[in-house]
Amino acid sequence: MASSLEKGIEAAKSGLMEEALGHLKDAIVEEPENANVWVWLSAIIEDEEKQTIFLKKALEIDPGNRPAQRGLAFIERKKYIPPKPGEKLSDYTRPIGVFSQPASTPSQAAAHVSAHNPMPEPVLQTGSVGLSPTTETAAPASQRKPWLDIVLYGFTLMIFIIIGILIGSTLLNVDIPYLSRPTQVLAVHPASNGVFILENDQYVEMAMNQLLPENLEGVPITSSTQPEIVINTLVVNLDERLQLRNAADQEIAYTTIAAENNMHVLTPESELTPGQYCLVYSLNRDKGENLYWCLLVPEE
Repeated sequence: MASSLEKGIEAAKSGLMEEALGHLKDAIVEEPENANVWVWLSAIIEDEEKQTIFLKKALEIDPGNRPAQRGLAFIERKKYIPPKPGEKLSDYTRPIGVFSQPASTPSQAAAHVSAHNPMPEPVLQTGSVGLSPTTETAAPASQRKPWLDIVLYGFTLMIFIIIGILIGSTLLNVDIPYLSRPTQVLAVHPASNGVFILENDQYVEMAMNQLLPENLEGVPITSSTQPEIVINTLVVNLDERLQLRNAADQEIAYTTIAAENNMHVLTPESELTPGQYCLVYSLNRDKGENLYWCLLVPEE
């Protein structure tokens, strides 16, 4: 028997949002600790405040839930950058994906199934009695080459070994070299979302700007030549779009370490000379749209 979550998903995919909402409300009672229930619920409502609450609840249950992370990042980004026409939360909480149009009639549904699951064409084969239509069959295993079976068995065994190692390391809380990186534990946490300089267990927020600051007014100052920058926002993805640049627009190499609660600590690989430095996150390279978080290393 299908669960309320499964019924809600099917209703949502069919465009029956009211019915889906009813099923998902039942799913909250049945599976309150299932993060997928809260992510699906956020995707079928329009209230942004409730969407945020539901997605944060999903991350409380499953901090690594990627659809919830992407959904919150989209909501936070909308505060600074207007969404595109037709852009909505469910576009970002994939694999939930964009919901389909309202359900079709039974005859349309049957035609859809036939179009996507065509019957195999009959192949005429000669038998002892005559010609009879039959479907084409795969070659028997005995006709396959032995070396191919060996390769397939070896590949399958390797996959099971890797899965076993990962499961064992998770259950025993063991970090495996090259498969995991240590999670840094911060003595104190920032009071809000954003990007911060961390010095002596004190956080100084780096303001986010859509343009490169023209003066140093309001730019936080650090006393460290290799400051620790704590990223506590879902607006930023740690990929090639995030760069640390100096006032001459030269890229500065840095390292990042994952911290608890989906935070990351970024540190320059070499000491910084006096001047202004900015974290630059590219939103649209073709249009030159960026976000900036800047700090100042003063003269000694």
